[in-house]
Amino acid sequence: MNMTPYIDPAVVHSFHVMLFQWSLMTLASVLLMSAAWWLLGYFNEDTDAPRRITFDTHHPFRQIWMLIRHRVGHTPKARVVLGWGLGTFWLIDGILQAQPAMPNNGFVQDVLAPSVIGQPPWYLRILGWNIQFWSDYPVGADVFSVILQVGIGLCLLLAMDRVWGRIGLWVSIVWGLGIWFLGEGMGGILTGSATWLSGSPGSVLFYVCGAIFLLLPESVWRDGRVIRLGNRVIGGIWILATFAQALPTAGYWTGQGLSGPFITAASMPQPSFFSDPIHAMAVSTLRHPWLWNAVFVAFMFTLGVFFWFQRVHSWVLVSAFVWLFFSWWMGQDFGVMGGIGTDPNSAPVFALFIVTIHLDRFARRKHAPIERHTQTFFTLER
Repeated sequence: MNMTPYIDPAVVHSFHVMLFQWSLMTLASVLLMSAAWWLLGYFNEDTDAPRRITFDTHHPFRQIWMLIRHRVGHTPKARVVLGWGLGTFWLIDGILQAQPAMPNNGFVQDVLAPSVIGQPPWYLRILGWNIQFWSDYPVGADVFSVILQVGIGLCLLLAMDRVWGRIGLWVSIVWGLGIWFLGEGMGGILTGSATWLSGSPGSVLFYVCGAIFLLLPESVWRDGRVIRLGNRVIGGIWILATFAQALPTAGYWTGQGLSGPFITAASMPQPSFFSDPIHAMAVSTLRHPWLWNAVFVAFMFTLGVFFWFQRVHSWVLVSAFVWLFFSWWMGQDFGVMGGIGTDPNSAPVFALFIVTIHLDRFARRKHAPIERHTQTFFTLER
């Protein structure tokens, strides 16, 4: 697919000019609000109250580094990884939204329009309003999306547990649900042909789940409840994905149906060493759909059961990452190929979620022998 016809230099120039102007206004507004907040706290400060931790202001880079070390040292490591990971993904999404095809017809024609295929009539009308809005205001809507997503990413990266960080989390939930409902067509779950191989139920839904987890109290992270809840969420998603893949009406037991996601991924403009394996996978699934779909169904169902029942051994984690990489490459085509990708798709965000959950578990296991040894020592002393 050639993206050149979709790119009008005049539209791209207007987009860059508006993006620069709105970025300056947004930055100025944030600085003014931050200054007002600081002044309000300065004049209301209780001089008798103990001061908060401060760092050496003569060396700003050292101050930033010490602040990061202080924050990481007092927050569960898994929570920090999830916050910084989501912030990075939002930042990447904002940059991808600034691609030249986005303010042109490419975004509407190749991103929004395909999401209406197979949707129920009531939902078609809502998606149609969204497509009409983007068609009428392509430059302004795209500029707003870029600034908002980059802003969410910076808030999570630089101020996760502060005021701006929590604002970023709440905005990411609202904006993410809006994208999922209007931009991703709810991941195609209402069409009857949703498949994990194409990224269903939608990567932005995992962004929302991550933000909700970050808003939970730190006590929930420290006592292990996040591990149990996270495993249930991961297992439930894969079990649902299994049933969606196995439904006879979805068409994935036929060669034409199962090879469709691979053919779509292989048709995107990309280097041949990326597309050739996808082409081979498309041919193989076209010839042996029953065999391949049975493998996909059995693999996802097994992973879902092990995660749901909290039996996540090392081989289960390795198998999960192998499946995620396979689906990310073969079915989701890394999410960014062709100049119209708006995010890296579901697999890497899901991988971040798994790493977050089990990084916390491994940290607890690492410190458990030390705690048991300390308890034994004090028992002997008594």
